Amino acid sequence: MLGAGSVIVDFCVFNLLLAAGAPPAVANLVALAIATLVAYLANLRWTFSHREVTNRSRALILFFVVNIASAAAVQVAVMAAAAVSLDVAWLNGVKFAMTVVATIVRFALYRTWVYRSDSA
Repeated sequence: MLGAGSVIVDFCVFNLLLAAGAPPAVANLVALAIATLVAYLANLRWTFSHREVTNRSRALILFFVVNIASAAAVQVAVMAAAAVSLDVAWLNGVKFAMTVVATIVRFALYRTWVYRSDSA
């Protein structure tokens, strides 16, 4: 559920910036950065709060490594889509498809690598 919340933040910021005239690449980068911060805080506080992550610095670094790689994949997809068409529905469709794939991969990495219990 929290993942959906950060995706909603991502798409709201993305579309607000597009409507304000920002280029798709810039709108996507800003939206991804804001959504990533929301996701980090939400995952730490709720999704993985039951895990005893004693090294939060390590978790933060790994979280951002995973998210930078994920953001890069989404960014490449949005830039490729923008090269084809600047239609907002097209851009959102491509961004959504890549976001679904990236979200599944990110969650798996969060569980096994980022928020793993230090005692495990």
